Amino acid sequence: MMRLLSSVFISAMLTGSAGAGEMRTFTDNQGRKLVAQVVGFQENAVTLRRNDGKIFDLKESSLSEEDQKFLKAERAAQGSEISALNRVVGHELFTQNPLLQRSAREVAAALRLSPESRTPGMESWRLYAAFVAGADGKTGSYRLFGAMPYSLALYSDPWGSVSHLSVVFANKGDYGSTAGFGEDHFSGEESDDVHSLEGAMEADFNKITAGLTGVLGEPVTQRFGEGKERRTVSRWDTQGVSILLSMEEGEFVGLSIVPVNFAENGGKTLRVNDSAIKSRVASAVKREANGDVVIQGIPMVNQGPKGYCVPATFERAMRFMGMDADMYLLAMVGQTGMGGGTSPKLLIDEVRSQVYRKGRRTKDEESRKLTISRLKRYLDAGTPVMWTMFSLSDYNKIANGNTQARRQVTDWSDWATKVAAQSAEYAKKEQEPDAYHICMIIGYNEATGEFAVSDSWGESYELRWVPEGVAQWVHNQGLFMILP
Repeated sequence: MMRLLSSVFISAMLTGSAGAGEMRTFTDNQGRKLVAQVVGFQENAVTLRRNDGKIFDLKESSLSEEDQKFLKAERAAQGSEISALNRVVGHELFTQNPLLQRSAREVAAALRLSPESRTPGMESWRLYAAFVAGADGKTGSYRLFGAMPYSLALYSDPWGSVSHLSVVFANKGDYGSTAGFGEDHFSGEESDDVHSLEGAMEADFNKITAGLTGVLGEPVTQRFGEGKERRTVSRWDTQGVSILLSMEEGEFVGLSIVPVNFAENGGKTLRVNDSAIKSRVASAVKREANGDVVIQGIPMVNQGPKGYCVPATFERAMRFMGMDADMYLLAMVGQTGMGGGTSPKLLIDEVRSQVYRKGRRTKDEESRKLTISRLKRYLDAGTPVMWTMFSLSDYNKIANGNTQARRQVTDWSDWATKVAAQSAEYAKKEQEPDAYHICMIIGYNEATGEFAVSDSWGESYELRWVPEGVAQWVHNQGLFMILP
Protein backbone atom coordinates (compact mmCIF):
# COMPACT_ATOMS: atom_id res chain seq x y z
CA MET A 1 0.00 0.00 0.00
CA MET A 2 1.42 3.34 -0.92
CA ARG A 3 1.87 6.13 1.54
CA LEU A 4 0.54 9.51 0.42
CA LEU A 5 2.60 12.34 1.84
CA SER A 6 5.93 10.49 1.74
CA SER A 7 5.18 9.35 -1.81
CA VAL A 8 4.60 12.96 -2.78
CA PHE A 9 7.94 13.96 -1.27
CA ILE A 10 9.72 11.07 -2.96
CA SER A 11 8.33 12.11 -6.34
CA ALA A 12 9.40 15.68 -5.68
CA MET A 13 12.91 14.54 -4.78
CA LEU A 14 13.27 12.54 -7.95
CA THR A 15 11.86 15.09 -10.37
CA GLY A 16 12.36 18.53 -8.82
CA SER A 17 14.77 21.28 -9.75
CA ALA A 18 18.04 22.02 -7.96
CA GLY A 19 17.90 23.32 -4.43
CA ALA A 20 19.60 26.22 -2.74
CA GLY A 21 23.33 25.84 -2.06
CA GLU A 22 26.52 25.92 -4.05
CA MET A 23 26.75 23.59 -7.04
CA ARG A 24 30.23 22.36 -7.96
CA THR A 25 31.71 20.62 -10.97
CA PHE A 26 33.36 17.41 -9.78
CA THR A 27 35.81 15.38 -11.86
CA ASP A 28 36.37 11.67 -11.40
CA ASN A 29 39.62 9.72 -11.87
CA GLN A 30 38.79 9.19 -15.54
CA GLY A 31 38.21 12.88 -16.26
CA ARG A 32 34.41 12.72 -16.41
CA LYS A 33 32.49 15.76 -15.12
CA LEU A 34 29.54 15.93 -12.73
CA VAL A 35 27.74 19.05 -11.50
CA ALA A 36 26.33 18.47 -8.02
CA GLN A 37 25.88 19.88 -4.54
CA VAL A 38 27.33 18.34 -1.36
CA VAL A 39 24.50 17.20 0.91
CA GLY A 40 26.34 15.10 3.48
CA PHE A 41 28.91 12.41 4.11
CA GLN A 42 29.12 8.69 4.82
CA GLU A 43 32.25 6.99 6.21
CA ASN A 44 34.20 6.95 2.93
CA ALA A 45 31.69 8.57 0.61
CA VAL A 46 30.05 11.88 -0.11
CA THR A 47 26.30 12.32 -0.61
CA LEU A 48 25.63 14.52 -3.65
CA ARG A 49 22.57 16.09 -5.19
CA ARG A 50 22.39 16.70 -8.93
CA ASN A 51 20.57 19.48 -10.77
CA ASP A 52 17.66 17.13 -11.45
CA GLY A 53 17.23 16.57 -7.71
CA LYS A 54 18.57 13.02 -7.58
CA ILE A 55 20.53 12.25 -4.40
CA PHE A 56 23.20 9.53 -4.37
CA ASP A 57 26.45 8.47 -2.68
CA LEU A 58 29.85 8.50 -4.38
CA LYS A 59 33.15 7.14 -3.07
CA GLU A 60 35.51 10.04 -2.42
CA SER A 61 38.43 7.96 -3.70
CA SER A 62 36.83 7.89 -7.16
CA LEU A 63 37.22 11.67 -7.50
CA SER A 64 40.18 13.82 -8.48
CA GLU A 65 42.81 14.81 -5.93
CA GLU A 66 41.58 18.41 -6.02
CA ASP A 67 38.01 17.32 -5.30
CA GLN A 68 39.16 15.10 -2.45
CA LYS A 69 40.94 18.06 -0.84
CA PHE A 70 37.79 20.14 -1.25
CA LEU A 71 35.66 17.42 0.34
CA LYS A 72 38.03 17.06 3.30
CA ALA A 73 37.59 20.76 4.07
CA GLU A 74 33.85 20.57 3.39
CA ARG A 75 33.44 17.59 5.74
CA ALA A 76 35.11 19.53 8.56
CA ALA A 77 33.05 22.68 7.89
CA GLN A 78 29.80 20.73 7.75
CA GLY A 79 30.68 18.94 10.98
CA SER A 80 31.07 22.29 12.74
CA GLU A 81 27.76 23.55 11.33
CA ILE A 82 25.95 20.38 12.40
CA SER A 83 27.30 20.67 15.95
CA ALA A 84 26.09 24.27 16.15
CA LEU A 85 22.72 23.37 14.63
CA ASN A 86 22.16 20.51 17.08
CA ARG A 87 22.86 22.87 19.97
CA VAL A 88 20.00 25.02 18.66
CA VAL A 89 17.76 21.98 18.18
CA GLY A 90 18.60 20.68 21.65
CA HIS A 91 18.88 17.11 20.34
CA GLU A 92 21.16 15.14 18.01
CA LEU A 93 18.78 15.56 15.09
CA PHE A 94 21.38 16.19 12.37
CA THR A 95 24.45 14.12 11.52
CA GLN A 96 26.75 14.10 8.51
CA ASN A 97 24.60 11.31 7.17
CA PRO A 98 21.78 13.45 5.63
CA LEU A 99 18.49 13.39 7.53
CA LEU A 100 16.47 11.98 4.62
CA GLN A 101 18.94 9.10 4.25
CA ARG A 102 18.62 7.99 7.86
CA SER A 103 16.36 5.42 9.49
CA ALA A 104 13.17 7.10 10.71
CA ARG A 105 13.10 4.77 13.71
CA GLU A 106 16.60 5.91 14.67
CA VAL A 107 15.60 9.57 14.47
CA ALA A 108 12.37 8.90 16.40
CA ALA A 109 14.41 7.30 19.18
CA ALA A 110 16.80 10.26 19.27
CA LEU A 111 13.84 12.63 19.72
CA ARG A 112 12.08 10.29 22.19
CA LEU A 113 8.96 9.94 20.06
CA SER A 114 6.37 7.20 20.57
CA PRO A 115 4.94 5.09 17.73
CA GLU A 116 1.66 6.50 16.43
CA SER A 117 0.83 4.60 13.25
CA ARG A 118 2.19 1.78 11.14
CA THR A 119 0.61 0.97 7.80
CA PRO A 120 2.06 -0.64 4.67
CA GLY A 121 4.43 1.94 3.20
CA MET A 122 4.51 4.36 6.14
CA GLU A 123 5.21 4.70 9.84
CA SER A 124 4.75 7.73 12.06
CA TRP A 125 5.75 8.72 15.57
CA ARG A 126 4.44 11.56 17.75
CA LEU A 127 5.18 13.32 21.02
CA TYR A 128 3.03 15.74 23.02
CA ALA A 129 5.90 17.40 24.87
CA ALA A 130 3.84 19.11 27.57
CA PHE A 131 3.31 15.67 29.12
CA VAL A 132 6.90 14.36 29.11
CA ALA A 133 10.02 15.29 31.03
CA GLY A 134 12.87 17.24 29.52
CA ALA A 135 16.61 16.89 30.13
CA ASP A 136 16.15 18.20 33.69
CA GLY A 137 13.61 15.48 34.50
CA LYS A 138 10.73 17.94 34.93
CA THR A 139 7.46 17.37 33.09
CA GLY A 140 6.88 20.03 30.46
CA SER A 141 10.55 21.02 30.13
CA TYR A 142 11.20 19.18 26.82
CA ARG A 143 12.45 21.69 24.24
CA LEU A 144 13.09 21.66 20.49
CA PHE A 145 14.75 24.65 18.81
CA GLY A 146 14.51 26.34 22.22
CA ALA A 147 10.71 26.14 22.52
CA MET A 148 8.15 23.58 23.69
CA PRO A 149 6.83 21.47 20.80
CA TYR A 150 3.23 20.82 21.80
CA SER A 151 3.09 18.29 18.96
CA LEU A 152 6.11 16.71 17.27
CA ALA A 153 5.46 14.18 14.48
CA LEU A 154 7.91 12.22 12.33
CA TYR A 155 7.00 10.29 9.17
CA SER A 156 8.87 7.61 7.25
CA ASP A 157 8.93 6.86 3.54
CA PRO A 158 8.07 3.36 2.22
CA TRP A 159 11.70 2.27 2.72
CA GLY A 160 11.86 3.28 6.37
CA SER A 161 13.92 6.45 5.90
CA VAL A 162 12.86 9.88 7.15
CA SER A 163 10.23 11.48 4.92
CA HIS A 164 9.51 14.67 6.86
CA LEU A 165 9.14 16.17 10.31
CA SER A 166 6.23 18.34 11.47
CA VAL A 167 6.33 20.38 14.68
CA VAL A 168 3.67 22.63 16.22
CA PHE A 169 4.70 24.98 19.00
CA ALA A 170 2.30 27.39 20.77
CA ASN A 171 -1.15 26.90 19.21
CA LYS A 172 -4.81 27.48 20.01
CA GLY A 173 -5.61 23.77 20.32
CA ASP A 174 -3.06 22.71 22.94
CA TYR A 175 -2.27 26.00 24.67
CA GLY A 176 -3.91 26.22 28.08
CA SER A 177 -5.95 23.04 27.57
CA THR A 178 -6.44 20.80 30.61
CA ALA A 179 -8.29 18.14 28.65
CA GLY A 180 -7.12 14.56 28.92
CA PHE A 181 -6.30 12.00 26.25
CA GLY A 182 -8.78 9.69 24.54
CA GLU A 183 -12.21 9.46 26.16
CA ASP A 184 -11.07 11.76 28.98
CA HIS A 185 -10.71 14.81 26.74
CA PHE A 186 -14.47 15.50 27.02
CA SER A 187 -14.11 16.30 30.74
CA GLY A 188 -11.30 18.84 30.37
CA GLU A 189 -11.35 22.59 30.04
CA GLU A 190 -9.86 24.98 27.52
CA SER A 191 -8.30 28.38 27.99
CA ASP A 192 -9.82 31.37 26.23
CA ASP A 193 -6.87 33.65 27.00
CA VAL A 194 -6.12 34.75 23.45
CA HIS A 195 -3.65 37.42 24.53
CA SER A 196 -1.49 34.91 26.41
CA LEU A 197 -1.53 32.66 23.35
CA GLU A 198 -0.41 35.50 21.09
CA GLY A 199 2.48 36.29 23.43
CA ALA A 200 3.53 32.64 23.59
CA MET A 201 3.39 32.33 19.80
CA GLU A 202 5.50 35.44 19.27
CA ALA A 203 8.07 34.28 21.83
CA ASP A 204 8.36 30.83 20.21
CA PHE A 205 8.64 32.25 16.70
CA ASN A 206 11.34 34.76 17.68
CA LYS A 207 13.34 32.19 19.67
CA ILE A 208 13.36 29.66 16.83
CA THR A 209 14.12 32.30 14.19
CA ALA A 210 17.08 33.66 16.15
CA GLY A 211 18.56 30.20 16.72
CA LEU A 212 18.33 29.08 13.10
CA THR A 213 19.54 32.41 11.72
CA GLY A 214 22.56 32.32 14.02
CA VAL A 215 23.71 29.05 12.44
CA LEU A 216 22.30 29.03 8.89
CA GLY A 217 22.04 32.76 8.15
CA GLU A 218 19.05 34.86 7.18
CA PRO A 219 16.08 32.88 5.83
CA VAL A 220 14.33 33.41 2.54
CA THR A 221 10.59 34.10 2.60
CA GLN A 222 8.17 32.26 0.35
CA ARG A 223 4.60 31.01 0.03
CA PHE A 224 4.00 27.35 0.78
CA GLY A 225 0.98 25.03 0.66
CA GLU A 226 -2.24 24.80 -1.31
CA GLY A 227 -5.72 26.32 -1.11
CA LYS A 228 -6.69 27.96 2.17
CA GLU A 229 -3.75 26.23 3.86
CA ARG A 230 -1.27 28.28 1.80
CA ARG A 231 0.89 30.40 4.09
CA THR A 232 4.05 32.51 4.28
CA VAL A 233 7.10 30.68 5.62
CA SER A 234 10.70 31.49 6.51
CA ARG A 235 13.02 28.95 4.93
CA TRP A 236 16.52 27.72 5.74
CA ASP A 237 18.19 24.99 3.65
CA THR A 238 20.77 22.48 4.88
CA GLN A 239 21.78 18.93 3.89
CA GLY A 240 19.15 18.61 1.17
CA VAL A 241 16.26 19.61 3.45
CA SER A 242 14.36 22.84 3.99
CA ILE A 243 13.42 23.99 7.47
CA LEU A 244 10.16 25.94 7.14
CA LEU A 245 8.89 28.15 9.96
CA SER A 246 5.55 29.96 9.97
CA MET A 247 3.29 31.82 12.38
CA GLU A 248 -0.41 31.97 11.56
CA GLU A 249 -2.11 34.74 13.54
CA GLY A 250 -4.22 33.33 16.35
CA GLU A 251 -3.59 29.78 15.16
CA PHE A 252 -0.14 28.26 15.65
CA VAL A 253 3.61 28.43 15.20
CA GLY A 254 4.66 25.56 12.97
CA LEU A 255 7.97 24.16 11.77
CA SER A 256 8.42 21.53 9.06
CA ILE A 257 11.52 19.82 7.74
CA VAL A 258 10.92 18.65 4.17
CA PRO A 259 12.97 17.81 1.06
CA VAL A 260 14.37 20.93 -0.64
CA ASN A 261 12.58 20.08 -3.88
CA PHE A 262 9.21 19.95 -2.15
CA ALA A 263 9.85 23.40 -0.66
CA GLU A 264 10.97 24.77 -4.02
CA ASN A 265 7.77 23.45 -5.54
CA GLY A 266 5.82 25.52 -3.02
CA GLY A 267 4.46 22.48 -1.21
CA LYS A 268 2.33 21.44 -4.16
CA THR A 269 1.49 17.77 -4.01
CA LEU A 270 1.05 15.42 -6.93
CA ARG A 271 -2.23 13.83 -7.89
CA VAL A 272 -2.29 10.08 -7.29
CA ASN A 273 -3.62 7.99 -10.17
CA ASP A 274 -7.34 7.15 -9.79
CA SER A 275 -6.94 3.47 -10.64
CA ALA A 276 -4.06 3.16 -8.17
CA ILE A 277 -6.18 4.61 -5.37
CA LYS A 278 -9.18 2.40 -6.16
CA SER A 279 -7.02 -0.70 -6.29
CA ARG A 280 -5.23 0.17 -3.05
CA VAL A 281 -8.32 0.93 -0.96
CA ALA A 282 -10.19 -2.11 -2.29
CA SER A 283 -7.27 -4.35 -1.34
CA ALA A 284 -7.31 -2.83 2.17
CA VAL A 285 -10.65 -4.54 2.96
CA LYS A 286 -10.07 -7.67 5.02
CA ARG A 287 -12.77 -10.32 5.48
CA GLU A 288 -12.67 -12.88 8.28
CA ALA A 289 -14.37 -16.27 8.55
CA ASN A 290 -16.62 -15.01 11.37
CA GLY A 291 -18.07 -12.31 9.08
CA ASP A 292 -15.89 -9.37 10.16
CA VAL A 293 -15.26 -6.90 7.32
CA VAL A 294 -12.67 -4.24 8.22
CA ILE A 295 -10.73 -1.61 6.25
CA GLN A 296 -7.08 -1.89 7.25
CA GLY A 297 -4.12 0.43 6.77
CA ILE A 298 -5.84 3.70 7.74
CA PRO A 299 -3.17 5.95 9.30
CA MET A 300 -3.65 6.79 12.97
CA VAL A 301 -3.49 10.42 14.08
CA ASN A 302 -3.70 10.98 17.82
CA GLN A 303 -5.57 14.26 18.33
CA GLY A 304 -3.99 14.63 21.76
CA PRO A 305 -5.45 16.44 24.79
CA LYS A 306 -7.74 18.80 22.89
CA GLY A 307 -10.99 18.82 20.94
CA TYR A 308 -9.46 18.15 17.51
CA CYS A 309 -11.48 15.05 16.66
CA VAL A 310 -12.81 16.65 13.45
CA PRO A 311 -9.49 17.74 11.88
CA ALA A 312 -7.66 14.63 13.13
CA THR A 313 -10.29 12.30 11.65
CA PHE A 314 -10.32 14.18 8.36
CA GLU A 315 -6.51 14.04 8.20
CA ARG A 316 -6.64 10.27 8.55
CA ALA A 317 -9.25 9.87 5.81
CA MET A 318 -7.46 12.24 3.43
CA ARG A 319 -4.10 10.57 3.87
CA PHE A 320 -5.68 7.17 3.33
CA MET A 321 -7.14 8.46 0.06
CA GLY A 322 -3.82 9.81 -1.22
CA MET A 323 -3.92 13.46 -0.14
CA ASP A 324 -1.62 15.59 1.98
CA ALA A 325 -3.25 16.73 5.24
CA ASP A 326 -2.37 18.09 8.67
CA MET A 327 -4.85 18.41 11.54
CA TYR A 328 -3.50 21.79 12.68
CA LEU A 329 -3.93 23.30 9.21
CA LEU A 330 -7.38 21.72 8.92
CA ALA A 331 -8.29 23.18 12.32
CA MET A 332 -7.35 26.62 11.00
CA VAL A 333 -9.58 26.16 7.95
CA GLY A 334 -12.43 24.84 10.12
CA GLN A 335 -12.12 27.86 12.45
CA THR A 336 -11.52 25.65 15.47
CA GLY A 337 -11.85 27.50 18.76
CA MET A 338 -9.37 27.67 21.63
CA GLY A 339 -8.80 24.10 22.83
CA GLY A 340 -10.95 22.58 20.10
CA GLY A 341 -14.43 22.61 18.63
CA THR A 342 -14.36 22.66 14.84
CA SER A 343 -17.10 23.63 12.41
CA PRO A 344 -17.62 20.44 10.37
CA LYS A 345 -19.43 22.43 7.67
CA LEU A 346 -16.55 24.88 7.13
CA LEU A 347 -14.04 22.05 7.18
CA ILE A 348 -16.08 19.90 4.81
CA ASP A 349 -16.31 22.79 2.33
CA GLU A 350 -12.51 23.14 2.27
CA VAL A 351 -11.89 19.39 2.21
CA ARG A 352 -14.32 19.06 -0.69
CA SER A 353 -12.33 21.70 -2.57
CA GLN A 354 -9.04 19.87 -1.92
CA VAL A 355 -10.57 16.54 -2.85
CA TYR A 356 -11.84 17.88 -6.18
CA ARG A 357 -8.42 19.38 -6.98
CA LYS A 358 -6.89 15.93 -6.57
CA GLY A 359 -9.48 14.22 -8.72
CA ARG A 360 -11.39 12.57 -5.88
CA ARG A 361 -15.09 12.89 -5.00
CA THR A 362 -16.98 13.39 -1.75
CA LYS A 363 -20.37 12.39 -0.41
CA ASP A 364 -22.10 13.63 2.72
CA GLU A 365 -25.47 12.58 4.08
CA GLU A 366 -27.87 13.52 6.86
CA SER A 367 -29.52 10.32 8.03
CA ARG A 368 -31.65 9.54 11.07
CA LYS A 369 -31.09 5.81 10.67
CA LEU A 370 -27.65 4.26 10.96
CA THR A 371 -27.68 0.72 9.61
CA ILE A 372 -25.16 -1.75 8.28
CA SER A 373 -27.21 -2.22 5.13
CA ARG A 374 -26.93 1.51 4.42
CA LEU A 375 -23.15 1.74 4.84
CA LYS A 376 -21.81 -1.63 3.71
CA ARG A 377 -21.50 -0.62 0.03
CA TYR A 378 -19.02 2.10 1.00
CA LEU A 379 -17.12 -0.10 3.44
CA ASP A 380 -16.96 -3.00 0.98
CA ALA A 381 -15.25 -0.65 -1.50
CA GLY A 382 -12.65 0.42 1.08
CA THR A 383 -14.19 3.82 1.89
CA PRO A 384 -14.15 4.81 5.59
CA VAL A 385 -17.26 6.67 6.77
CA MET A 386 -16.73 9.72 8.98
CA TRP A 387 -19.51 9.72 11.53
CA THR A 388 -20.83 12.47 13.83
CA MET A 389 -21.98 11.01 17.13
CA PHE A 390 -22.18 11.45 20.92
CA SER A 391 -19.24 9.75 22.64
CA LEU A 392 -21.11 8.97 25.87
CA SER A 393 -19.68 7.00 28.78
CA ASP A 394 -22.13 4.09 28.30
CA TYR A 395 -21.19 3.89 24.63
CA ASN A 396 -17.45 3.80 25.41
CA LYS A 397 -17.95 1.26 28.17
CA ILE A 398 -19.74 -1.08 25.76
CA ALA A 399 -17.22 -0.46 22.95
CA ASN A 400 -14.27 -1.20 25.22
CA GLY A 401 -15.89 -4.19 26.91
CA ASN A 402 -17.17 -5.82 23.73
CA THR A 403 -13.87 -5.33 21.91
CA GLN A 404 -12.03 -7.03 24.76
CA ALA A 405 -14.59 -9.84 25.06
CA ARG A 406 -14.52 -10.53 21.31
CA ARG A 407 -10.94 -11.80 21.57
CA GLN A 408 -12.17 -14.80 23.56
CA VAL A 409 -15.26 -15.63 21.46
CA THR A 410 -15.46 -19.13 19.98
CA ASP A 411 -19.24 -19.37 19.45
CA TRP A 412 -20.20 -16.47 17.19
CA SER A 413 -23.90 -17.38 17.19
CA ASP A 414 -23.95 -17.01 20.96
CA TRP A 415 -22.06 -13.71 20.64
CA ALA A 416 -24.62 -12.44 18.12
CA THR A 417 -27.38 -13.15 20.65
CA LYS A 418 -25.59 -11.10 23.33
CA VAL A 419 -25.01 -8.22 20.90
CA ALA A 420 -28.67 -8.28 19.82
CA ALA A 421 -29.72 -7.98 23.48
CA GLN A 422 -27.52 -4.89 23.89
CA SER A 423 -28.98 -3.34 20.74
CA ALA A 424 -32.53 -4.03 21.93
CA GLU A 425 -31.83 -2.47 25.32
CA TYR A 426 -30.48 0.77 23.88
CA ALA A 427 -33.18 0.99 21.22
CA LYS A 428 -35.56 1.82 24.10
CA LYS A 429 -33.38 4.62 25.49
CA GLU A 430 -33.73 8.27 24.58
CA GLN A 431 -30.73 10.04 23.09
CA GLU A 432 -28.53 12.13 25.35
CA PRO A 433 -26.95 14.85 23.16
CA ASP A 434 -23.57 15.43 24.81
CA ALA A 435 -19.85 14.78 24.21
CA TYR A 436 -20.15 15.75 20.54
CA HIS A 437 -17.61 13.79 18.55
CA ILE A 438 -16.63 12.51 15.12
CA CYS A 439 -14.93 9.20 14.41
CA MET A 440 -14.74 6.65 11.60
CA ILE A 441 -16.83 3.63 10.83
CA ILE A 442 -14.33 1.28 9.18
CA GLY A 443 -16.14 -2.05 9.07
CA TYR A 444 -19.05 -4.24 10.10
CA ASN A 445 -20.23 -7.74 10.84
CA GLU A 446 -23.68 -8.32 9.40
CA ALA A 447 -24.13 -11.68 11.14
CA THR A 448 -23.47 -10.28 14.63
CA GLY A 449 -24.98 -6.83 14.00
CA GLU A 450 -21.87 -4.77 14.82
CA PHE A 451 -20.00 -1.78 13.47
CA ALA A 452 -16.20 -1.50 13.60
CA VAL A 453 -15.26 2.05 14.64
CA SER A 454 -11.98 3.94 14.90
CA ASP A 455 -11.31 7.04 17.01
CA SER A 456 -8.37 9.44 16.55
CA TRP A 457 -7.13 8.78 20.07
CA GLY A 458 -4.14 6.54 19.46
CA GLU A 459 -3.42 2.85 19.00
CA SER A 460 -5.81 1.59 21.71
CA TYR A 461 -8.76 3.14 19.86
CA GLU A 462 -7.79 2.13 16.34
CA LEU A 463 -10.45 -0.61 16.21
CA ARG A 464 -13.43 -1.10 18.50
CA TRP A 465 -16.67 -3.00 17.99
CA VAL A 466 -20.10 -1.52 18.77
CA PRO A 467 -23.59 -3.08 18.50
CA GLU A 468 -25.63 -1.56 15.68
CA GLY A 469 -28.38 -0.50 18.11
CA VAL A 470 -25.93 1.21 20.46
CA ALA A 471 -24.42 3.07 17.50
CA GLN A 472 -27.92 4.20 16.53
CA TRP A 473 -28.46 5.49 20.08
CA VAL A 474 -25.45 7.86 19.82
CA HIS A 475 -25.92 8.68 16.12
CA ASN A 476 -25.89 12.44 15.40
CA GLN A 477 -27.08 12.01 11.80
CA GLY A 478 -23.95 13.21 9.93
CA LEU A 479 -21.99 10.98 7.51
CA PHE A 480 -19.14 12.04 5.20
CA MET A 481 -17.05 10.03 2.75
CA ILE A 482 -14.09 10.70 0.47
CA LEU A 483 -14.64 8.41 -2.49
CA PRO A 484 -11.83 6.73 -4.46
